[in-house]
Amino acid sequence: MAVLNTGKIVRNVRHRLELSQEGLSRLMNSTKGAVQHWERGRNIPSLGRLLALRQLCPPSHERKNLDALIREAQNGATAHPSNHSGGAKVGGGAGHRFNGLPPVGIKLMQREKDRLLRQVAKLESALKRREERVRILESLATDLQREMAQLRARQ
Repeated sequence: MAVLNTGKIVRNVRHRLELSQEGLSRLMNSTKGAVQHWERGRNIPSLGRLLALRQLCPPSHERKNLDALIREAQNGATAHPSNHSGGAKVGGGAGHRFNGLPPVGIKLMQREKDRLLRQVAKLESALKRREERVRILESLATDLQREMAQLRARQ
């Protein structure tokens, strides 16, 4: 199997999602610099991040390339020709197959899910507070309109 160009695949998926590098980094709980390094081929996203990226990508040619990259990473292939020793390895031992999320990916996704659930709870409570404020303001506006109508009637 030919070695896949990780940077090109990540860039194509990002373009497919119509995201900036910063937008993708926020979705992937990463930094903009990390996304830049992935796209330039200096580093390789972890298997967990590749799987998360796959979840974001709609069915398309880019997703097929991403699936091939994930399989290559799970089979322990290099997935990226790097001449410098600082390159990150994508791993999994030989014999791993794509049967869903690996244990590390499940833990990563569970942590992210928990973080997002906490964030949703905070947003819901803020929304309830704002709705209560709007209700109070609407009540005050109604009272003011009633008083203005009474004042006009007296004149």
